[in-house]
Amino acid sequence: MLIRFASLLLLVVLQIGLQGCSLLGAKPEVVDSAQQEKPLPPELIEAYNAGLELLQDEEFEAAETHWQGLTEQYSEFPGCWTNLALAQYRLEQYAEGLDSLNKAVSIKQDFCPAYKILGLVQRELGQFSAAESSYQTAVQCDPADAEVRYNLGILYDLYLHDLAKALEQYQRAQSMMSEPDATLAIWIADLERRSTEQVAGEGS
Repeated sequence: MLIRFASLLLLVVLQIGLQGCSLLGAKPEVVDSAQQEKPLPPELIEAYNAGLELLQDEEFEAAETHWQGLTEQYSEFPGCWTNLALAQYRLEQYAEGLDSLNKAVSIKQDFCPAYKILGLVQRELGQFSAAESSYQTAVQCDPADAEVRYNLGILYDLYLHDLAKALEQYQRAQSMMSEPDATLAIWIADLERRSTEQVAGEGS
C-alpha cells in the first residue's frame, strides 16, 4: 500500500478572529477587516505575526511557548488558540491540541481554521468519526480548500477504509489545484486500481 502523509500548510488561511480578520499568503500579514468591531491592538498584530514566523520556520517548541502566552493575554481570540493547537499538533501533543481547539470553537463556533486542524488532531487520537465530522465542517466553511479534501481522503482511505469516498476526495483535491499534484495522481491511480479489483472480487 502506498504511504499517505497528512498535509498541513502552515499559513494557508488562519484567522485572528473577532469578525474574521485573516492571515493570507506566504509572508504572514494581518489584514484588518471593515467588519472588525474595534481596531486590533498593534502589539497583538506584532506578536501574532511573530508567532506565525515561528510556525513557518518550524520552531515548534518556541511557537508553543509563544502562543501559550498569547492565549493568556488575548484569550478572546480563537486564532491564538488555533495556532497554539497547530504547534501542539506538530509536537505530537494531541490531547493538549484538542483542548486548545475546543477552546477556539467555544469562543467562535464557526471559526473555520480550527476545524481543519481539529480533524488532524482527532485522527491522531483515534477519534475517526469526529475527525470526519470536523473535516466536513471545514469543507462547508471553505469548499475550495484542496488541503481539507486531501486530508479527508486520507482519513477515508487509511482509517475508515472507504475507497469510494477516498477516491472522490482525492479527485476533488486534485481538481482544485492550479497544477496537477504528482503524488495525488499516483494515489488516485492506486485507488482506481484497488476499487476495480474489489468490484471484480465481489463479482467472482
